Amino acid sequence: MLKKSEENNVRSINRALQILKCFSWNERRFTLTEIAQKVDLPKSTTSRLLATLENEGFLRKDEGSNHYKLGYEIYFLGLVAKESMDLGEISRPIMEEIGQATKETINLYLLDNLEKVCFIQVESPLAIKRYVRIGERSPIWYGATGKSILANLDESIWYEKSKELKRFTEKTVVDPKEFIAELRTIRERGYSVSIGEKEHDVGCVAAPIFDSSKKVIGCLSISGPQYRFPQDTDYFVSLVVDGARRISNKLGYYESYSGFGE
Repeated sequence: MLKKSEENNVRSINRALQILKCFSWNERRFTLTEIAQKVDLPKSTTSRLLATLENEGFLRKDEGSNHYKLGYEIYFLGLVAKESMDLGEISRPIMEEIGQATKETINLYLLDNLEKVCFIQVESPLAIKRYVRIGERSPIWYGATGKSILANLDESIWYEKSKELKRFTEKTVVDPKEFIAELRTIRERGYSVSIGEKEHDVGCVAAPIFDSSKKVIGCLSISGPQYRFPQDTDYFVSLVVDGARRISNKLGYYESYSGFGE
């Protein structure tokens, strides 16, 4: 059992961490009163914790406005954490979780030179399944995966890619105006759905992945044979959007994330 003094130390650490977690991308500065309200502590207790965090460099106080902001020590630790991040280590558990829920193949694609590259794959356990070779490259102008990435790039690139359109199936979008309108819809709602667009018998849903600089770096997808793919894709969409959001957050992306259900 912990001694009384140890229990108090643990409680103080927990409270200090709760204070640091008050700060977010959209809320970057607070007064003493605002922080005390957020962590539900007396102002006197909050003041002592803030003083300690300030002395250690985790917070800094603007004497003119009496607002607290995150300190340089947090910035330094963030850089260390960023350099320690491994995309596979971050993504695979999330992908496996989605794979268990859907029994379909889960892929993570990365954007490279305006192409998508299959980086990680969690295969479906079923005999008939969607399979993509790791490292395989393909254009970003077709399919749910490519379009979920392209929709979050500069619109000038949309028009460049509209010149490459060609038909693979009767469901392939080849009209430039329709193509641009579809990309706008994908960007607004935060995900893409493709059924038989590149291959007749394949269905796919995908959502973009962003890094700490707010740039799209790839996408997460669920794909499988069309005969097994649900007509109502809401469940698959909710899983892939949530998974892409969680991966993006772990990479340092904390802005409001447009997507299914928001």
